[in-house]
Amino acid sequence: MVVGYISADCPFISKKEQVKKLEEFGCSSIIVKSFAKTGLPFVQFVAQLKAGSTIVVARMDCIVSSWRHLRNIIMQVQQKNCTLTSLDEPWANTTAERGILMLEVLIGIEDLEKRFIRHRMSCGRQKAISAWCRIGRPRKLTQQHFQDMAQARAKGLTLREIAQQHNVSISMVSRILQKLKVIS
Repeated sequence: MVVGYISADCPFISKKEQVKKLEEFGCSSIIVKSFAKTGLPFVQFVAQLKAGSTIVVARMDCIVSSWRHLRNIIMQVQQKNCTLTSLDEPWANTTAERGILMLEVLIGIEDLEKRFIRHRMSCGRQKAISAWCRIGRPRKLTQQHFQDMAQARAKGLTLREIAQQHNVSISMVSRILQKLKVIS
């Protein structure tokens, strides 16, 4: 069974043009859904298909938002034992061996790029640590705040009152005062 899939709000091609292309291709039925960055409408559509179906889209960018998203959709389609064909992108045709090969190459390139990114981030992190840069979120409280908390506790204020003064949790005040050895 050849089923056409249309993204109703695709910014790249009108709904009318998509219908025309899919009808010319010979789709037995055409399903119209809205585009979502998560791809949920397409995933739900694939889940309802019978094994062995061929899904035809006018353009891939009407159903995917990234390479990772494309890979996930291809895997979902293959798990369902279906095939996916894009009319405007012949390289994304999983009914032909060259399309499957092309998608595998692109997935390999994506994995390589992820490793490069991880390596660059790791090197940058090591460089920052060796330069004694603080890693993580900036501190909310300064050393002066810590001293103010210790003085407030010495005056007899409760942990709750100190926490409200500094707009932090009671447990944070407790931890700070324990580190300063003020809490009794």
